[in-house]
Amino acid sequence: MRAVKRLLALALLLPLALGKTYLIPIQGEIDPALAVFVEEALSRAEREGASGVAFLIDTPGGRVDAAIRMADRILQTPLPTLAVVQNAFSAGALIALACRQMAMLPGSEIGAALPLMAPPLGQPQAADQKVISALKGKFRAVAEARGRPVELAEAMVDPSVEVPGLAAKGEPLTLSADKAVELKVADFKAAGLAEALSQAGFSREVEHLEPGPRVQVARFLTSSTVAGLLLALGLLLLLLELFTPGFGVMGALGLAFLALYFAGGWLAGLSGAFELLLFFLGVALLLAEAFLFPGFGLAGALGVGSILASVYFTFGENALLVIAIAVIALGLGLLVVFRYLPRTRPARALVLESAIAEHATEEVVEVGSVGIALTDLRPGGVGRFGVKRVDVVAHRGFIPKGTSIRVVEVRGPTVLVEPLEE
Repeated sequence: MRAVKRLLALALLLPLALGKTYLIPIQGEIDPALAVFVEEALSRAEREGASGVAFLIDTPGGRVDAAIRMADRILQTPLPTLAVVQNAFSAGALIALACRQMAMLPGSEIGAALPLMAPPLGQPQAADQKVISALKGKFRAVAEARGRPVELAEAMVDPSVEVPGLAAKGEPLTLSADKAVELKVADFKAAGLAEALSQAGFSREVEHLEPGPRVQVARFLTSSTVAGLLLALGLLLLLLELFTPGFGVMGALGLAFLALYFAGGWLAGLSGAFELLLFFLGVALLLAEAFLFPGFGLAGALGVGSILASVYFTFGENALLVIAIAVIALGLGLLVVFRYLPRTRPARALVLESAIAEHATEEVVEVGSVGIALTDLRPGGVGRFGVKRVDVVAHRGFIPKGTSIRVVEVRGPTVLVEPLEE
């Protein structure tokens, strides 16, 4: 009987020893672009007949939604899977638990998966109880699926789950390599990758899979800081373009920054045509508010809402941080442009102030005065009324240079004009 069992075990392990092990690194912050890489790598391993898949995990954590995508995909694969853990904190712990076997390397740890909220200008804080409960449920489900201790998996997420002798009250559970093996969270310890593969019964012939340029670019462009700065720069430069004659360098650069912003989301699988449409619908509504409907009303509110919705659908739980960075960067950019940039020689050649300074005077005109636009009114510019040259603002819409105009209202130094009907 013992000989039969050995033969059966050999029959089960032989395919693993004969084929290749596909090695997938999960390193650095977990983000949606990394999730795309893992999904594509697993599909390739399945397609090419890998004998098993090993994940070399060394991560401080990252986005929960990306980790859940990765864990679900690992649970679904028919291939044997092995987590080789150097550090699997936070979202990384969920990915390690999803593998059929887990090996702990010397000095490794796993746990500390309490979900945090990171305010733009404050210290990270624990998420609300609903978020903690939902993530605890996911850890519990994954632990059950792999036959690992459910209570310990829950304690990694929820500090209120007490595990005597392992975690202080109010702290999420973190396990060392020895404790993880002792408590059956992990299967064994290994001195290195080769030993881990041998103990797991995996082939030591390894096919290394690495994130390609697409994934690396996507991870860079979709980081909260970079995405927020790209969004701010794109909007700032397009805004400045509206107040300069023609369409030039600033407009082209603004579109380029926005293209990079959306390219990152597309490469990471975060956004598509819907998010792009929402964003530019918001921009169009804001332009309509600026040029067609004076003040700030329904069109402006809908425009802001549309842009915020586009960012939310793209970045999910990180949307608030991306928006905050964009707003701060945009505000600082406007401060620099309007306070310091007009004093420089290159800026005076670009902005409309140079045209206004050449022609405008301090003289005022009365309501009903008729003149001609000396510059494009976008909406501000210069008009001539007889021999007077006056700063004017289009009451609504864009008025091209050379158009006959009429004064419709004078608000202190602000002169509102409209095209003169023929």
